[in-house]
Amino acid sequence: DRDMPFTGVIEHTNFMPAADYGGKHYVYLSKYLEPEHPYFTMPQEELLEEYIPYIKRLNPDFDRSWILNWWIFRERAAQPIVGLHYSDRIPDHRTPKPGLYLANTSQIYPEDRGTNYSVRLGNQIAGIVHEDLG
Repeated sequence: DRDMPFTGVIEHTNFMPAADYGGKHYVYLSKYLEPEHPYFTMPQEELLEEYIPYIKRLNPDFDRSWILNWWIFRERAAQPIVGLHYSDRIPDHRTPKPGLYLANTSQIYPEDRGTNYSVRLGNQIAGIVHEDLG
């Protein structure tokens, strides 16, 4: 729905039982913006109130009291910005400190950000750690 002020609604308790979260439900509303967009600097409370009527469109029974806490994360870049020949400079998973490994979205190039790539990266790191620990 192009009228919605957010582009994604991800309820983590659709992936894991609410019991794993102390009986609570965690919902992530996503929106990728240009830094000049008013939402980028809008005060937290005001942005939440802007979203509530649209949440009610998704669930007419929704009540504001269901929200126990919320966090807003704002970043100018939602993924690493890479330049030419980045594939030659991808950080290694093994760091100079033995036993410390690096795994983040700067290492999934040439792919874009995505949970599936993070899972794949986690599996790769697990393999590297297993290999190192023998």
